[in-house]
Amino acid sequence: MTFTLDDTLGLERISDDVFKSSTDQRYWNLIGPYGGWIAALMIKAVIHDREDPRFEPVALTIDFMKAPAEGELILKRSCDRAGRTAAFWRVELETADGKPCARAMVTLAPHRETMVFSQRNMPDVPPPQEVERFRTEVLPVKWAHLYETRVITGKMGEISPDARSLTWIREADERPLDHVSLTALCDSPYPRIFLATGRPSNISTITMTVYFHAPLAELEAIGSGYLLADARCERSVGGFYDQHTSFYSAQGDIVAVSQQLVWYDRTA
Repeated sequence: MTFTLDDTLGLERISDDVFKSSTDQRYWNLIGPYGGWIAALMIKAVIHDREDPRFEPVALTIDFMKAPAEGELILKRSCDRAGRTAAFWRVELETADGKPCARAMVTLAPHRETMVFSQRNMPDVPPPQEVERFRTEVLPVKWAHLYETRVITGKMGEISPDARSLTWIREADERPLDHVSLTALCDSPYPRIFLATGRPSNISTITMTVYFHAPLAELEAIGSGYLLADARCERSVGGFYDQHTSFYSAQGDIVAVSQQLVWYDRTA
Protein backbone atom coordinates (compact mmCIF):
# COMPACT_ATOMS: atom_id res chain seq x y z
CA MET A 1 0.00 0.00 0.00
CA THR A 2 1.25 3.49 -0.87
CA PHE A 3 0.51 6.06 1.82
CA THR A 4 -0.20 9.69 1.01
CA LEU A 5 2.80 11.10 2.87
CA ASP A 6 5.27 8.80 1.09
CA ASP A 7 3.62 9.50 -2.25
CA THR A 8 4.32 13.21 -1.83
CA LEU A 9 7.91 13.01 -0.54
CA GLY A 10 9.69 12.11 -3.74
CA LEU A 11 13.46 12.63 -3.90
CA GLU A 12 15.41 12.51 -7.16
CA ARG A 13 19.17 12.48 -6.70
CA ILE A 14 21.04 15.10 -8.75
CA SER A 15 24.43 14.50 -7.11
CA ASP A 16 25.67 12.85 -3.92
CA ASP A 17 24.16 15.47 -1.63
CA VAL A 18 21.72 17.34 -3.87
CA PHE A 19 18.14 16.21 -4.52
CA LYS A 20 15.17 17.42 -6.48
CA SER A 21 11.59 17.24 -5.26
CA SER A 22 8.36 19.18 -5.77
CA THR A 23 5.47 20.57 -3.77
CA ASP A 24 2.21 18.66 -3.59
CA GLN A 25 -1.25 20.18 -3.29
CA ARG A 26 -2.36 17.45 -0.90
CA TYR A 27 -0.16 18.99 1.79
CA TRP A 28 -0.99 22.59 0.97
CA ASN A 29 -1.51 25.22 3.64
CA LEU A 30 -3.03 28.65 2.99
CA ILE A 31 -0.07 30.18 1.13
CA GLY A 32 2.33 27.29 0.64
CA PRO A 33 3.22 23.76 1.75
CA TYR A 34 2.38 22.64 5.28
CA GLY A 35 5.43 23.24 7.48
CA GLY A 36 5.37 19.69 8.84
CA TRP A 37 5.57 18.37 5.27
CA ILE A 38 8.59 20.60 4.56
CA ALA A 39 10.29 19.35 7.74
CA ALA A 40 9.54 15.72 6.84
CA LEU A 41 11.01 16.20 3.35
CA MET A 42 14.18 17.71 4.78
CA ILE A 43 14.71 15.00 7.39
CA LYS A 44 14.05 12.34 4.76
CA ALA A 45 16.84 13.84 2.65
CA VAL A 46 19.22 13.01 5.51
CA ILE A 47 18.07 9.59 6.68
CA HIS A 48 16.67 7.78 3.64
CA ASP A 49 20.07 6.53 2.43
CA ARG A 50 22.19 6.66 5.59
CA GLU A 51 24.93 4.03 5.71
CA ASP A 52 24.52 3.11 9.38
CA PRO A 53 20.84 2.50 10.29
CA ARG A 54 21.71 2.63 14.00
CA PHE A 55 22.02 6.40 13.64
CA GLU A 56 18.46 7.66 14.06
CA PRO A 57 17.11 11.21 14.40
CA VAL A 58 17.35 12.59 17.93
CA ALA A 59 16.88 16.30 17.16
CA LEU A 60 15.76 18.61 14.36
CA THR A 61 15.72 22.39 14.16
CA ILE A 62 14.19 24.00 11.09
CA ASP A 63 13.89 27.68 10.21
CA PHE A 64 11.07 28.57 7.84
CA MET A 65 12.35 31.54 5.84
CA LYS A 66 9.77 31.80 3.05
CA ALA A 67 6.95 29.52 1.90
CA PRO A 68 7.84 28.17 -1.55
CA ALA A 69 5.44 28.61 -4.43
CA GLU A 70 4.02 25.53 -6.10
CA GLY A 71 6.64 23.74 -8.17
CA GLU A 72 10.11 22.22 -8.11
CA LEU A 73 12.28 22.18 -4.97
CA ILE A 74 16.01 21.62 -4.51
CA LEU A 75 17.51 20.13 -1.33
CA LYS A 76 21.20 20.43 -0.51
CA ARG A 77 22.61 18.49 2.43
CA SER A 78 26.01 18.30 4.12
CA CYS A 79 27.46 16.51 7.12
CA ASP A 80 29.39 18.84 9.42
CA ARG A 81 30.72 16.03 11.58
CA ALA A 82 30.07 12.32 12.13
CA GLY A 83 31.50 10.63 15.20
CA ARG A 84 30.90 7.53 17.27
CA THR A 85 28.03 9.01 19.30
CA ALA A 86 26.45 11.59 16.96
CA ALA A 87 26.33 12.90 13.40
CA PHE A 88 25.48 16.50 12.60
CA TRP A 89 23.80 17.32 9.30
CA ARG A 90 22.44 20.47 7.69
CA VAL A 91 19.91 20.73 4.88
CA GLU A 92 18.96 23.72 2.74
CA LEU A 93 15.71 23.90 0.80
CA GLU A 94 15.50 26.16 -2.25
CA THR A 95 13.20 26.83 -5.16
CA ALA A 96 14.36 25.83 -8.63
CA ASP A 97 15.69 29.35 -9.22
CA GLY A 98 17.81 29.28 -6.06
CA LYS A 99 15.65 31.25 -3.63
CA PRO A 100 16.07 29.97 -0.03
CA CYS A 101 12.95 28.62 1.67
CA ALA A 102 14.10 26.72 4.77
CA ARG A 103 17.20 25.49 6.53
CA ALA A 104 17.48 22.61 8.97
CA MET A 105 19.94 21.06 11.38
CA VAL A 106 19.46 17.32 11.94
CA THR A 107 21.26 15.35 14.64
CA LEU A 108 21.51 11.56 14.35
CA ALA A 109 22.74 9.18 17.02
CA PRO A 110 22.52 5.52 18.07
CA HIS A 111 20.39 4.71 21.11
CA ARG A 112 22.04 2.88 24.01
CA GLU A 113 20.98 1.04 27.15
CA THR A 114 21.19 3.65 29.91
CA MET A 115 19.39 4.67 33.08
CA VAL A 116 15.96 6.30 32.74
CA PHE A 117 14.90 9.29 34.82
CA SER A 118 12.48 12.22 34.94
CA GLN A 119 9.77 10.98 32.61
CA ARG A 120 6.64 13.18 32.59
CA ASN A 121 3.34 11.38 33.17
CA MET A 122 0.77 11.51 30.39
CA PRO A 123 -2.36 13.54 31.23
CA ASP A 124 -5.35 11.52 32.37
CA VAL A 125 -7.55 11.44 29.27
CA PRO A 126 -10.17 9.11 27.79
CA PRO A 127 -8.98 6.65 25.13
CA PRO A 128 -9.30 7.82 21.51
CA GLN A 129 -12.21 5.49 20.79
CA GLU A 130 -14.27 7.40 23.38
CA VAL A 131 -13.55 10.84 21.85
CA GLU A 132 -15.55 12.18 18.92
CA ARG A 133 -13.68 12.48 15.65
CA PHE A 134 -13.20 16.07 14.49
CA ARG A 135 -14.58 16.90 11.02
CA THR A 136 -11.37 18.18 9.44
CA GLU A 137 -13.13 18.68 6.12
CA VAL A 138 -14.55 21.96 7.49
CA LEU A 139 -11.02 23.41 7.66
CA PRO A 140 -9.71 25.45 4.69
CA VAL A 141 -6.22 23.86 4.68
CA LYS A 142 -5.80 20.64 2.70
CA TRP A 143 -3.14 19.01 4.86
CA ALA A 144 -5.46 18.87 7.89
CA HIS A 145 -7.76 16.49 6.01
CA LEU A 146 -4.95 13.90 6.01
CA TYR A 147 -5.01 13.53 9.80
CA GLU A 148 -7.59 11.91 12.03
CA THR A 149 -7.98 14.10 15.10
CA ARG A 150 -10.06 13.59 18.22
CA VAL A 151 -10.10 16.73 20.35
CA ILE A 152 -10.45 16.23 24.09
CA THR A 153 -10.00 19.86 25.17
CA GLY A 154 -9.31 23.01 23.17
CA LYS A 155 -11.75 22.64 20.29
CA MET A 156 -11.56 24.99 17.31
CA GLY A 157 -13.77 28.03 17.90
CA GLU A 158 -13.61 27.78 21.68
CA ILE A 159 -11.73 30.33 23.77
CA SER A 160 -9.19 28.97 26.22
CA PRO A 161 -7.20 31.57 28.23
CA ASP A 162 -4.28 29.18 28.78
CA ALA A 163 -4.27 28.17 25.08
CA ARG A 164 -3.87 24.49 25.95
CA SER A 165 -5.32 21.58 24.01
CA LEU A 166 -5.32 17.79 24.30
CA THR A 167 -5.86 15.87 21.08
CA TRP A 168 -5.52 12.30 19.90
CA ILE A 169 -4.09 12.25 16.37
CA ARG A 170 -2.86 9.86 13.70
CA GLU A 171 -2.60 9.78 9.91
CA ALA A 172 -6.02 9.28 8.34
CA ASP A 173 -4.76 6.52 6.03
CA GLU A 174 -3.23 4.78 9.08
CA ARG A 175 0.34 4.98 7.83
CA PRO A 176 2.64 3.29 10.38
CA LEU A 177 4.69 5.72 12.43
CA ASP A 178 8.36 6.39 11.77
CA HIS A 179 10.64 9.41 12.16
CA VAL A 180 9.55 10.95 8.86
CA SER A 181 5.83 10.82 9.63
CA LEU A 182 6.47 11.83 13.25
CA THR A 183 8.28 14.92 12.00
CA ALA A 184 5.28 15.94 9.91
CA LEU A 185 2.88 15.25 12.76
CA CYS A 186 4.88 17.43 15.18
CA ASP A 187 3.66 20.56 13.37
CA SER A 188 -0.01 19.50 13.41
CA PRO A 189 -1.39 21.27 16.55
CA TYR A 190 -3.15 24.39 15.34
CA PRO A 191 -1.79 27.80 16.36
CA ARG A 192 -2.26 28.69 20.02
CA ILE A 193 -3.55 32.17 19.19
CA PHE A 194 -6.56 30.56 17.46
CA LEU A 195 -7.41 28.92 20.76
CA ALA A 196 -6.69 32.01 22.86
CA THR A 197 -8.99 34.21 20.76
CA GLY A 198 -11.47 31.70 19.34
CA ARG A 199 -10.78 32.68 15.74
CA PRO A 200 -8.02 32.52 13.08
CA SER A 201 -5.31 35.17 12.77
CA ASN A 202 -2.35 35.86 10.52
CA ILE A 203 0.52 33.75 11.84
CA SER A 204 3.76 32.26 10.60
CA THR A 205 6.02 29.71 12.28
CA ILE A 206 9.55 31.12 12.30
CA THR A 207 11.40 28.16 13.73
CA MET A 208 10.57 24.68 15.04
CA THR A 209 12.65 22.23 17.05
CA VAL A 210 11.75 18.58 17.56
CA TYR A 211 13.36 16.23 20.07
CA PHE A 212 12.81 12.60 19.13
CA HIS A 213 12.71 10.54 22.33
CA ALA A 214 11.53 7.24 20.85
CA PRO A 215 13.84 4.98 18.83
CA LEU A 216 12.50 3.50 15.60
CA ALA A 217 11.67 0.16 17.24
CA GLU A 218 9.34 1.95 19.66
CA LEU A 219 7.67 3.86 16.83
CA GLU A 220 7.20 0.63 14.88
CA ALA A 221 5.48 -0.89 17.93
CA ILE A 222 3.02 2.04 17.94
CA GLY A 223 2.34 1.36 14.26
CA SER A 224 -0.77 3.19 13.06
CA GLY A 225 -1.93 3.95 16.59
CA TYR A 226 -2.84 7.35 17.97
CA LEU A 227 -0.55 9.84 19.67
CA LEU A 228 -1.77 12.27 22.32
CA ALA A 229 -0.72 15.86 21.56
CA ASP A 230 -0.55 18.05 24.69
CA ALA A 231 -0.03 21.56 23.23
CA ARG A 232 0.38 24.79 25.19
CA CYS A 233 1.87 28.28 25.16
CA GLU A 234 4.18 29.71 27.82
CA ARG A 235 4.03 33.38 26.76
CA SER A 236 3.08 35.72 23.93
CA VAL A 237 4.67 39.17 23.67
CA GLY A 238 5.83 41.64 21.04
CA GLY A 239 4.35 39.79 18.09
CA PHE A 240 5.78 36.36 18.92
CA TYR A 241 4.60 33.42 21.00
CA ASP A 242 5.98 29.98 21.78
CA GLN A 243 4.14 26.73 21.22
CA HIS A 244 5.19 23.60 23.10
CA THR A 245 3.76 20.14 22.40
CA SER A 246 4.46 16.80 24.06
CA PHE A 247 3.45 13.73 22.07
CA TYR A 248 2.58 10.58 24.04
CA SER A 249 1.90 7.04 22.89
CA ALA A 250 -1.30 5.39 24.09
CA GLN A 251 0.92 3.49 26.54
CA GLY A 252 1.89 6.78 28.20
CA ASP A 253 5.44 7.29 26.92
CA ILE A 254 6.64 10.58 25.42
CA VAL A 255 7.79 9.87 21.87
CA ALA A 256 8.65 13.45 20.86
CA VAL A 257 8.55 17.05 22.03
CA SER A 258 8.22 20.00 19.66
CA GLN A 259 8.84 23.68 20.29
CA GLN A 260 7.95 26.55 17.96
CA LEU A 261 8.35 30.30 17.81
CA VAL A 262 5.42 31.84 15.94
CA TRP A 263 4.98 35.34 14.53
CA TYR A 264 1.55 36.98 14.81
CA ASP A 265 0.09 40.47 14.23
CA ARG A 266 -3.00 40.58 16.46
CA THR A 267 -3.17 43.65 18.73
CA ALA A 268 -6.41 42.74 20.53
